Amino acid sequence: MNSHRVGSTVLLSGGVFLVFAGLTSSLGYSISGIVATLAAIAALLYAGGVWFGGAPNTDLSVVLYTPALTIASGPLAGHAITDLFPDHMRRQIDIQCRVALSGHTARFACGKGGGEKMFEASPVRTADGLVVYGLLLSGALVGAQRVGQAFTA
Repeated sequence: MNSHRVGSTVLLSGGVFLVFAGLTSSLGYSISGIVATLAAIAALLYAGGVWFGGAPNTDLSVVLYTPALTIASGPLAGHAITDLFPDHMRRQIDIQCRVALSGHTARFACGKGGGEKMFEASPVRTADGLVVYGLLLSGALVGAQRVGQAFTA
């Protein structure tokens, strides 16, 4: 992953240098030409960042996930459910989501040092009782029952 960042940083730097050199050259190396060139580069970088940037902020309080632990719908569909959360929460969320896919509901807290967040992982069943998805609720949507209490659905 880091080699992709290094490569893209080198390409971006080279591109910015070439655009700067070309535009300032065509504008006669004047102060106003340099300012106009820098403004054009900034505008292009901003537009590219918006266009190719990450997914928009999404509401993570309700997440429907598949048996493969990937997000089932929305702008983040196909991403691993654990990728939505910080590293220190991922292991417990993974475990509890698997518990939900086995047919049980669990209410739990994740986080460090007072920054705990409440979660509830529940199975989503067909009319025949087959678990086809899981549902991860977080924040205010989770009831105020005792943390760690698990019950079967």
